[in-house]
Amino acid sequence: MKKDEGVGPEECRAMAHLCLSMNLRKTERLVTRHYDSYLAGAGVTAVQLPILASIATLDEPTFRSLSEELELDRTTLSRNLALLSRSGLLSVGPSSGPKPGKISLTAKGRRTVQRAHRLWLEAHRALEGALPNTAVSDGLRFLRRLRTAAKR
Repeated sequence: MKKDEGVGPEECRAMAHLCLSMNLRKTERLVTRHYDSYLAGAGVTAVQLPILASIATLDEPTFRSLSEELELDRTTLSRNLALLSRSGLLSVGPSSGPKPGKISLTAKGRRTVQRAHRLWLEAHRALEGALPNTAVSDGLRFLRRLRTAAKR
C-alpha cells in the first residue's frame, strides 16, 4: 500500500485483532451484561455495585477517594452518585467549608449491597467455572499490570 492511499482493510483488521483497548471494551461489555443479568435481582448494575462496595469499605468515603479507588473521572462518578442518591442507596452529607460532605450508604444501600453480594458471587462463580483453573487469577494479574503500564 502506498503511503497516500490511507489505511486499508488489512490494517484495520490487524488493529481490531491486536488493540488492547478495543478488545478490552468488547470483553467489558459482555462481562458487564453477564453480571448485570445476575445483579438485576438486587436492583443495581455491575457499574453501580463497585461504587456502593467502595463506599462501604473506605474509612471516609469522599468524592476524591472514590474517584481514585475506582479510577473514575469526576463527571462519571458524579453522575453515578446522583443516580444512587436518587435511588435512596446513599446519602451525601453537607460540605463543611472546603471539605466535601461525607458519602455514606443508607440502610437501603446496605441491604442492597448485601443482596447484591450474593448475586455477584453467583455471577462470578459462573464465569470462573467456565474458565481453566488459573484463568481468573492470571487475568486479574494481567489487568493490574496493564493498568500500571497505562498510568505511566
